[in-house]
Amino acid sequence: MEKKILKLPVREMTPALMEQMEKEGLIMRLSPGHDDILDTPPGVTDAFALYEGKEGYGPHKIIAITVNRKGFPGFGTHPDQEEFLLIGHNDAMPMYILVARMNLEDYLEKVRAETLSEEDFYLVRARFNDPEVSFFVMKAGIPHGEGIFAEGGKLPSFYVTESRDLPLDICDNGVYEFEPDVR
Repeated sequence: MEKKILKLPVREMTPALMEQMEKEGLIMRLSPGHDDILDTPPGVTDAFALYEGKEGYGPHKIIAITVNRKGFPGFGTHPDQEEFLLIGHNDAMPMYILVARMNLEDYLEKVRAETLSEEDFYLVRARFNDPEVSFFVMKAGIPHGEGIFAEGGKLPSFYVTESRDLPLDICDNGVYEFEPDVR
């Protein structure tokens, strides 16, 4: 079986890109002013749930992640949502987040039909410690993964919160491999 290499353009993690990803239903942004309750009356502290985890995956946990793998061998999905908190060292080597622009069912159909293209993905260079872009919820069932392309240097690290028993289901990428387009 001959491999097909998709050369994906690297996109900078900007507010406009994150807004587009949110409009497409891939993520939920966690950023200043995004979820303010403007009609909170005086003397009240108001709150609303952005989402609630599905039953059966256990209580929430927070994990620290350090990425030291080239490419995206952990490209997969979760059956529930997880929060990315890109709190990390700005002088670490670049980390990339690959996100499919579709749910798992549509992704697997395109893999089977061998119709995936560069337009089916966002390859985003992670930006740490920026309240406008560094904090977001990855929606359930959206194929995604983190990786690096360089070697040597400080490894990138960040935090994720998710349900304690949330599995990672690795995607079958068929004939496809992913590389950054470094034009």
